[in-house]
Amino acid sequence: LLDDSQFSRCEVVIPEPKLEYTTRRVLVMEWITGVKLTTLTSDEISALVKVGQTSFLTQLLEIGFFHGDPHPGNLLKVTEGPNAGKLALLDFGLVAEVPEEDRDAMVSAVIHLANRDWNALIDDFVALGFLP
Repeated sequence: LLDDSQFSRCEVVIPEPKLEYTTRRVLVMEWITGVKLTTLTSDEISALVKVGQTSFLTQLLEIGFFHGDPHPGNLLKVTEGPNAGKLALLDFGLVAEVPEEDRDAMVSAVIHLANRDWNALIDDFVALGFLP
């Protein structure tokens, strides 16, 4: 899934799951050495936030499968190895899937919102199930 998308080309690292140690209740993933974003300079944080925005929008709108728990404890700047400097997304224990028709409606809604096409936006909200 990720290898066929723009997601695989951005500056994001996803640890490999260790399925032999993973259970229904515990997700074990590869160790990533890094630092919390809160310890970084404002310039470093800004750069990684842009990477994060791109990666989450790609997950949501292109792939349709996304990390559902992106709090600061699940985001690191990698500090060692070939991925040093990249953003690591940790703990994929909470994920969600978005059907293609919903992804298309979300993109349409953003376009209609930007163009202030309120009638079309209402139709998008109906298609998404936000309105009856």
